[in-house]
Amino acid sequence: MEPLLMAGFECDELSEVLSRLGYQLFHTKNKDYKTLPVNCHLCLVDLRCESFMAEANYLVRELNSCVHVIVLINKPQLDSDEITTFIAQFAWDYCTSPIHPERLEKCLGHGMGLARLKRQCVPSLDNPSNHQRTCESQVMQVLFHQVERVAPTDIPVLIRGESGTGKELIAKKLHALSSRSKGPFIAVNCGAMAAGLVQSELFGHEKGAFTGAAHAHKGKITQAHGGSLFLDEIGDLPLELQVNLLRFLQEGMFDTVGGSGGKSADVRIIAATHVDLEQAIDDGEFRLDLFYRLNGITLETPPLRERRDDILPLAEEFISTYLSEYELPNKQLSADAKQAVLNYSWPGNVRELINRIRRAVVLSDGGQINASNLELTQKQDSAQNVMSLRRLKDDVEKQAIQSAILVAGGQAEQVASQLKISRATLYRLMDKHGLQL
Repeated sequence: MEPLLMAGFECDELSEVLSRLGYQLFHTKNKDYKTLPVNCHLCLVDLRCESFMAEANYLVRELNSCVHVIVLINKPQLDSDEITTFIAQFAWDYCTSPIHPERLEKCLGHGMGLARLKRQCVPSLDNPSNHQRTCESQVMQVLFHQVERVAPTDIPVLIRGESGTGKELIAKKLHALSSRSKGPFIAVNCGAMAAGLVQSELFGHEKGAFTGAAHAHKGKITQAHGGSLFLDEIGDLPLELQVNLLRFLQEGMFDTVGGSGGKSADVRIIAATHVDLEQAIDDGEFRLDLFYRLNGITLETPPLRERRDDILPLAEEFISTYLSEYELPNKQLSADAKQAVLNYSWPGNVRELINRIRRAVVLSDGGQINASNLELTQKQDSAQNVMSLRRLKDDVEKQAIQSAILVAGGQAEQVASQLKISRATLYRLMDKHGLQL
């Protein structure tokens, strides 16, 4: 039976319908949500009794973000700002009375499928405290200490690191440890939004602002009011929209699409990127003034290859997670699997580790997971090739700088001009390669 959390229900005939559909029902009135099974993907919130609003606002903030919220309301409640704001911020979908079992069944089915896909991508990473207990390497302990120092402030934070290193995890921990923890945490992937919709998604739009805008839409900035706005892959934000974001960071004001007059929101900005923003600035693809606004404090998420002490504990944590989620008998890493995991370079970082562990848990036979189940044995050579290409790039970069220094007679301005980079970038690259003028 699929677990389903029921919130705000008293005695409703829908409970019988849902039980017949194969759902195992948990009720907030019994405080069952404190001991929800790990594979609970859905929460059905009944707001037809508006007195439940206060508890509902508390509940949705306590739930794992992989749990999809579906709201039941009476149709006239769509005129309530409080109800529509709740739906916009927290709901995956909603149904209006009269509630048709067939429509609700399809809605729950779609929500269940999407929530499973979401949880497969970020199983236990969604809980920062659980992940911190697994990360015992010195480099991660230093990072978590920095997070604890920075979180109580409202200073903008820029999180830098390779793809798959857990930048959103760090952003969530910053939010959880801040005074805004009871407010919303709204994440935006700047690289995943359609180019023509970025303005509307970030700042919102008014009814009739463009073809298809049948209703007003609250943007992510408005949704994050009182909380934190996480701008993932900020380096992919179109240049023409960077000036609008800069205005908001400077003045706290923004314009909705089709709106007249500025609006404001109280939001803490946390940004993340895997690209070299300094290089993007040199290339004219990122605004220097926006960079300074976002870069209040920089945190670096280290790649998995630099956290060798964490690799096996993380692998074992993910094995435990998937065994529980898929209700499988106990399995452990074999000696050859442990060796392969430790020897691998993990170019895809923690995200790659998650994917390989999930596949191995499902496909392995018996009580052991072997190196062949992880498909690492045949991947070693390709991983080494990736590393050699990186070394080759670094060697070429170092030689180019050395040649330019020689030609320019050690004059920094001429060296930077010859290489077509800024002096700041030149000094950073020289430091990286241990070079001096």
